[in-house]
Amino acid sequence: MSMNNVILFPKTEQYYEEELTRFLKNEQYSDALQLLTFLLQFPAAQSDKIEQWEALRIWLQTMFPEELFPMPSPSEEDLEEEEDLLRQYIHEKSSDDGAYALKLLDLLKEGNLEQQVSSLEQLGFIDQPGIGSAIKEWLSEKPRHPHIQFKALQALKQMGEQGFIEFPKNGNMIAVQIEETPLCPEDFPSQIRDMIRRVGDISEISQPDFVYFAKQTWQEFLAYAYGTAIYSDLLKAEEGAVDVWASALHAILQERLFGSVNREELLDNYGIVGSMALQWKRAHLVLQAFVKQFNPDPF
Repeated sequence: MSMNNVILFPKTEQYYEEELTRFLKNEQYSDALQLLTFLLQFPAAQSDKIEQWEALRIWLQTMFPEELFPMPSPSEEDLEEEEDLLRQYIHEKSSDDGAYALKLLDLLKEGNLEQQVSSLEQLGFIDQPGIGSAIKEWLSEKPRHPHIQFKALQALKQMGEQGFIEFPKNGNMIAVQIEETPLCPEDFPSQIRDMIRRVGDISEISQPDFVYFAKQTWQEFLAYAYGTAIYSDLLKAEEGAVDVWASALHAILQERLFGSVNREELLDNYGIVGSMALQWKRAHLVLQAFVKQFNPDPF
């Protein structure tokens, strides 16, 4: 797909600049570089914007050259060590302040989404009676954003809780088994991981940074779908399911980022044939509904 005549809509550009600001504020320089590389693919953008983005990219490359090269994936031992350090830190905080866990629970109940996520990430490492029950009660009492619901399930698993829990989600009551909750992307079944890998395989030559945004959207979608009939559909071993969901996600993101998509060419690239058309349409409608609900139309 040629980028020469593709434009970023104003609200889309504003969204990505806000993301860029957040990355820089949080010292996520590798993410910032990836986003800048992506934005600089739009030659039709305003010249002053292109100059700003290029200048910032050069500055980041100069100040943080280590971010130019992908770091090797952390080993299982490294991840366990990082988790142990976090667990030790939270243990020390809760030991020094007997009410620390209660403060985190108050933040969970009264804070904004970002504060709730932070509290759950810490509560998962606190070993005190009643904490798990309090999170379960909070999760079950009313509908909440799917992202924070999924974080609550992860916290419960992290603290060793087990068994089924029921809670309202996406307009229905669902029941999930706490100990089966994935704690990281690698914990999801291979078929679900293969779906996002497939997007990377297709886009790596013409749009190498596209998969970065696809991964973010896919993780948000999995949190939205987890425990529902949608997630059950993802797990079904239907022939071509990986290509169907991967291409549907690719189409949705192309439409939102660039305003249009050559659907015939895209489906051909993914090998979607006539017998898969109905399956593809269903996946596309599900993803479209998710994006509209949780990512307001930027156009």
